[in-house]
Amino acid sequence: MADERLVEDLLALWRLLRRASSPVRRAESTPEQYWLLTTLHRQGALPVGELAAALGITGSSATTACKRLERAGLVRRERQRSDERVVRVALTAAGAERVASWQRERREALARLLAPLDDAEREQLQRLVERVLAEAGAPAAGADGVVRP
Repeated sequence: MADERLVEDLLALWRLLRRASSPVRRAESTPEQYWLLTTLHRQGALPVGELAAALGITGSSATTACKRLERAGLVRRERQRSDERVVRVALTAAGAERVASWQRERREALARLLAPLDDAEREQLQRLVERVLAEAGAPAAGADGVVRP
């Protein structure tokens, strides 16, 4: 029963974080555009077909979304010289800044949610989160706040 409560409380915290920091909820982006931009941010430039596969959408949907994002100045599309059928999509500087801005907003929202904790409680939570991440095989941030694989 305590496990269920913890799981539900963590899910509630996750929902609060999403509500406070989601560009989709603030109507800054469609879900498809959000995932497209964040995928390009994580993986770098990709052919439209690979991007569509990563997002689980059709190639034509990815092309349409990319064209809209290109008009907004957030991505650039380049036809490959070696195979003109292949179009690679990459973030522009403005697109990278948009994703970085969303990431900053998410971190700030989480910091606000953690603000009621005192230093000792934050240290304890840090140790517990690191333990859970280690068990899951996920990297934790170092003392400098940077996650390293």
